[in-house]
Amino acid sequence: MTPVTVTTEDPVYKRSKSYVGYPLAAVLRAAWPDVDRWAEEGAELVLTAVDGYAPSMDLARALNHNGIVAFREADRPENDPWEPFAKGRSMLTPDPYYLVWTGIAADDPHFRWPYKLATVSVTSFDARYGGAAPPARANPQVQRGFRVFVQNCMPCHSVNLIGGNTGPELNVPKNITEYWSTRHIAAFIAAPESYRLRSKMPSFATLPEADRTAAVAYLSAMKTRKSCGEGKPC
Repeated sequence: MTPVTVTTEDPVYKRSKSYVGYPLAAVLRAAWPDVDRWAEEGAELVLTAVDGYAPSMDLARALNHNGIVAFREADRPENDPWEPFAKGRSMLTPDPYYLVWTGIAADDPHFRWPYKLATVSVTSFDARYGGAAPPARANPQVQRGFRVFVQNCMPCHSVNLIGGNTGPELNVPKNITEYWSTRHIAAFIAAPESYRLRSKMPSFATLPEADRTAAVAYLSAMKTRKSCGEGKPC
C-alpha cells in the first residue's frame, strides 16, 4: 500500500497540518474483503485509542470519504514524526496513528478524529450497542436520547460497560440519575467547567437543548436496565 500526503484543517492543533499516511478505505478493504457488503448492511466502524477513547461511525460514511491513517507529519523528520500538543496538563503526540480527514469540517459530528489510534474493528450497530439500548417499548424521547448518547457521549463514557472508558461508567452499579438530579446532569453536559474546573469533558452547549434533555431521559430510563456485561445482571 502506497502512503499519501494530505493537508487538512486540524481540530487538535487548530491550524492547517500536513500528514503522511494510508487511505482509510484502502486499509479497511485490505483487512476485510467483505467490508463494502458490511457497509451496505449498516455496519459500524469502531476506532479505539490507546487511552480507551472508543468512538464509532457509520462504516459506509468512512469508506466514502477521504480518511487518512496518518503515521507522521509530512514536514517533520522520520526520527521525530509528531509535534507535541497540550492535553490538560500533559503534553501528548498522536502516535502511533492519527485518523484525519480532508474536506470534512472539524466539528462535523458524523466523523471522528482519534489520535493515538490503536485498533479498528467492524461490527453491527446492535452488536456494538445493543446491551446499552433502552427497552423497545421506551418512549420516543428515550429512543432519541439513546442515539444522541451513542453519537456524542459513548466515545468516552460507557453504559452497562459498553462504550469508551476515558470517562466514568454511568449506569452500573449506580445510575448517575440515582445520585445526581437530572437538572444538574443537563446543566453539566452544557457547561462542565461550571461544575468542575479543568474538567476533561468538553462542553456540549451547541448540542440542541432537546437532544441534551433526551440524553438525560435515556440515562434515567437505563437505571431499570442494568447489566454488567454479556447480559449478566448487576
